[in-house]
Amino acid sequence: MKQRFMVIIVAALLAIFWQASLVFGESEGEQEKGNVWLDLIKKSEENDENKDDSKEGIHKHESWIKYSAKELGIETEGKELAEIAKEVKQAKLLKKAVELGIDVEGKDLKEVAKEIHHQKVVKEADELGIDTEGKNPDELAQEVMVAKLAKKAEELGIETKGKETKQLLREVKMAILEEEAASYGVETNGKKPHDIVMEIHEAKIYESAEKLGIDTEDKNPNDILNEIFTNYAEEAKQLKVFPFEDNKDKFYLEHLH
Repeated sequence: MKQRFMVIIVAALLAIFWQASLVFGESEGEQEKGNVWLDLIKKSEENDENKDDSKEGIHKHESWIKYSAKELGIETEGKELAEIAKEVKQAKLLKKAVELGIDVEGKDLKEVAKEIHHQKVVKEADELGIDTEGKNPDELAQEVMVAKLAKKAEELGIETKGKETKQLLREVKMAILEEEAASYGVETNGKKPHDIVMEIHEAKIYESAEKLGIDTEDKNPNDILNEIFTNYAEEAKQLKVFPFEDNKDKFYLEHLH
């Protein structure tokens, strides 16, 4: 009973994040850009107590928002950044709905996001060989999440027997982080998962800067990421370097910090 309760709690959390990711990004690659930005902004705040108030809040995401607006063909001239951000969010969501053949007439964004999420769950259920007939969206999402987690644990050689879902997800996440951290020379001992992720992101940013020929002297990771979005986005996409890389493990690393 306790095991099932934990499955429901974890699945509910994942469903929330899953839906949010569909609103703010079309793919896991899009999520990567947004989440990296938020992480580095947070660290920048911690390291700079005298930050100009005018850069607070949404303005710290200006380059990412305007880059997304340009990609979506949204006019930015004469608009407040908050308005642009709202249009970007709506456009991404509606674009995804159209791609999936979802009728958006008379529906609010939350309702559309739920339908997109459900379609994604159904698709993954089919790929995993899970029967979808007669199951409500939440029940199916739980089953898909548990199946994905078990499959990933098996790939990583993690024992699943007798473990609660939350514990297994934590072990899977740490195994993925340890592997990626090792490849970037990031020390993990005694560090929280979120801090490890941030250090890996920073290492990737400097690696991307080197491949793109960006001068990094006197620049922090947030400055470099800003420059990539502003001046090197197309080249970074072609090279598939961070933050435009593909990351098949984002589903596991996004959740349960």
